[in-house]
Parts: sequence; structure tokens; C-alpha cells
Amino acid sequence: MDATGNQMADRRDVGSHFALRRIPKQERSRERIDEILKVAMDLIGQKGIDAVTMKEIASLSGGPIASVYQYFPNKTAIIATLYERYISQLRSILAGALPQINEAGGIADAAEEMITLYASFVRSHPHVQDLINAVQADKLLEDIDIKEARQIADMFCKASEAFVPANLREEFVRTAFVMCHLTVSMVRLAIKVADDEGDQIVSDFKASIRHQLGRFVSK
Repeated sequence: MDATGNQMADRRDVGSHFALRRIPKQERSRERIDEILKVAMDLIGQKGIDAVTMKEIASLSGGPIASVYQYFPNKTAIIATLYERYISQLRSILAGALPQINEAGGIADAAEEMITLYASFVRSHPHVQDLINAVQADKLLEDIDIKEARQIADMFCKASEAFVPANLREEFVRTAFVMCHLTVSMVRLAIKVADDEGDQIVSDFKASIRHQLGRFVSK
């Protein structure tokens, strides 16, 4: 399932600005929402978030503007729903690296695999970077990517904590959080330069992360 798949997101947990007006139960309504989100994602990739309007989304998705406002109170809610779908898929992908953590040495291996999986995902889904840029450009959504980086870091830490000394776990959590947040910026840079240089940036970043994580399992 991609960022415009069939999973329905409800952002009530982060405030009414992000919530769907209603969660559709009929297949026809779900299909309408999926089409709205697909068009919105395409427009964000083509023009950038600031240039996209609700009127244009409605027109290109084949319906009156009222049919967009029926589900989404504003453009921010559309972006938040797209982002929620993307992050749900990303969590599932990254979770595939966690079974490697069955001993202390597996922590760095799993971190490297998560970086590899994320870089591959973004490279094969160019619209993801447009979506992240849109989230970071929206003042109402600027903290969402930080929150999601923290949640992915927590997922990584829960799988690792048994192999980290108790007195180092608080610092380990902070390090994992920084790792997850910086990975997004690193991949953004890697995909903007030549392929060879981008690959080397990813490799260097992995080496740095392996060194940082090694501090917690060598004592």
C-alpha cells in the first residue's frame, strides 16, 4: 500500500486541523478520498505545496469542491492524511530490520539495514520527498515529522534495550532519535547529488551511526 492506498487515517490524536471530517464507510466514498489524495500528491510533486489549491484538487479529481470539503476541512488535513499513510507503510518496512537484534552486535546491523531500507524506499518513491517537504513547509504540521522520527526510534530502542546497559539507555534513546531524524535529511541530500556521491554519503552515514551505537554495547 502506498501513500495513496486504501488505509484510512484519522488525525484526531493531533488536533482538529488534521482530522478527516468523517471516516467513510462506503466503498464509493473511500474511492473518492483515494482519488482526491492521489491528485493532491501529484500536484504537490509538480508544483510544490504553496501553489496547490483545494479548487484545483477538486477539479482534477473529477468533482465539485464541495466533495473535497466533505472529507477534508483544509489542505493541511489532506497533507496530514497522506503523511499518515506514508509513515504507516514506512514503519512496516523498517520493522523488517528489527529481527536482526538478537544480540548486542545486531543493533548496529539493524540500524544500517533500516537506513538502507529507508533510502531505497525514498529513491523508488520520489513523491515521498515531496510529501516530507510539504509537511515541513506547513506550520501546522511542522512537528509531525519529529514526532514520527521519535516513534520509529522508540520502535528501534524497544527491540534493542535488552542489550544496552541500564545506565546508558537514556542516552541510547536520544542517539536513536537523532539517528532517525538525521536519516531523513541525509537521504534528501543523497538523492539530490550524482548517484556515486549519493551512495558514498549513505555509506559514510552508516559508518558514523555504527560508531555511535558501538559505544553502547562495548562497555
